[in-house]
Amino acid sequence: MMGFKLKKPARSKRRKHKQVKRRQYIRYAIFGLLSYIIFLIATLPASFVVSFIQNNPQLNRQLQMTAVNGTIWSGNAASVQIAGINLGQLDWKLNVLPLVFGELNAYIKFSNQAVTTNKISGSGNLAVSFSGDIKVNNFTAAFSADSVAPLMYGMPARFSGDINMHIDSLVLEKGKRINLKSRIVISKAGLVSPQRIEYGDILIQASPKLLGTQLVLADQGGPLILDGNIKIEGNGVYNIRLAMGARNSASADLRTGLRFLGQRDATGKYRYKMRGKLRNW
Repeated sequence: MMGFKLKKPARSKRRKHKQVKRRQYIRYAIFGLLSYIIFLIATLPASFVVSFIQNNPQLNRQLQMTAVNGTIWSGNAASVQIAGINLGQLDWKLNVLPLVFGELNAYIKFSNQAVTTNKISGSGNLAVSFSGDIKVNNFTAAFSADSVAPLMYGMPARFSGDINMHIDSLVLEKGKRINLKSRIVISKAGLVSPQRIEYGDILIQASPKLLGTQLVLADQGGPLILDGNIKIEGNGVYNIRLAMGARNSASADLRTGLRFLGQRDATGKYRYKMRGKLRNW
């Protein structure tokens, strides 16, 4: 028995054609709306950011900006302070595409070449998702310990030294993930209060481990002998295991300070162990 196909009614064809057209119009409308929103963001003056910060008491306590120019898309500020740290001049440029996926992504550059020891500079890519996750890529910074002293407020001692760091990548998902790949060099590290104690140069290398990070610490031949690691899990739990000692060039104050760690082991080093959890993580 021979089969044959029934022709679809013209009305059905017209209905399907209208549905296809309707979907196309919806897609065009959504694309147009997104384009318009991005255009508005791109043309908003950077001073809008300053007004938003000033009208938010909690944010204004942590972030201050002066002499802001340009747009939200691409601009600069003559002076920026975050949590009491003076970053100096700040330049930024937002990337377009990540906004569509709910992420604020920007290249930033800052520099505070003060006459004092509070010098700080840095540049790299920073991304913050609408859910609060943070990503950093190809970020380089150089600063003195004095420039970040506000972070150490309340501590009985003050640290000194020059820090140079390169962050290949950093991913922070609060309560879940801390992945860091970085190399940090602390030159002329020391303690300034109540008396000055020289430690020498220290190298810190960080690498991701599952949802966490492992930091390996080592001295670079200075007065302080140092080796050990710090392991941080994705949930914020950390374990510190360090071995420290003093070379012949070490001061009496350094040797005395190490004795507070306890008894030396068979290798002549003092062992330090600590376990805890990151605050507010």
